[in-house]
Amino acid sequence: MKRLLLISIMFAVSMPAIALAQEEWKEFRSNEDHFTAKFPGNPTVTDTVWESEYGAYLPAHIYTAKQGPGTYSMTVVDYNLAKLLDTQNAKRCPPALERCDGLTSYSGEGYWKNDVRGAMIYAEFKMMQRNVKVTHFMWNYVGGQSIEVNELQLVNNADQSRTFATLYMHNNRLYIMEATVPGNYPAPGLFVDSIGLLEDDNTPSFHEGIYFNACRVDPYETPGPGEVRIATPQTPATPPR
Repeated sequence: MKRLLLISIMFAVSMPAIALAQEEWKEFRSNEDHFTAKFPGNPTVTDTVWESEYGAYLPAHIYTAKQGPGTYSMTVVDYNLAKLLDTQNAKRCPPALERCDGLTSYSGEGYWKNDVRGAMIYAEFKMMQRNVKVTHFMWNYVGGQSIEVNELQLVNNADQSRTFATLYMHNNRLYIMEATVPGNYPAPGLFVDSIGLLEDDNTPSFHEGIYFNACRVDPYETPGPGEVRIATPQTPATPPR
């Protein structure tokens, strides 16, 4: 009887706490960085600088919130300046260096196109350099918005906490969404599944087919000197009978 009473008291105490914790989660909207996501309370915003793979120092913001032992963050890096900054860096390179002379049209001067197109992979590589074990790594897309996403799950070798990360690239902005919780906690789906990406006018983004930011870096690029375009079959004027 005493055991049942104790359980009843614990249940009565814990239920309001759980309800309160759920009520604290609310949708946050950033019109500056064009996203929405659910955080446990209003996140703290930190200005920072992100060094890209090819040496461009890009403006970035980190949105961070904590609840209990869990930490939830969104890092947004504006890669729209990568072309300007990488091209400026290229002017300081030794003469005739392939990376700097801009003759490789698909890479761009200073490899700025590689920098933008490889932003997600570079960020994922940086995460893998931590004291962690990668337990899951996959490609996916955001349902309802059709935007590609890479998903990572990591176990911290020091304390066995788990990090669930999703990375997006949209309109040349890199989004790194991370939730770190103790190893015995459930996956933080309430956070990582809440992402909504916005267009520059802050309307919800929607794409026909899957959106790959890489395809939109330079839609007019053509082969440079020494580069060969692969011939494509000509479409017949009338369909074959």
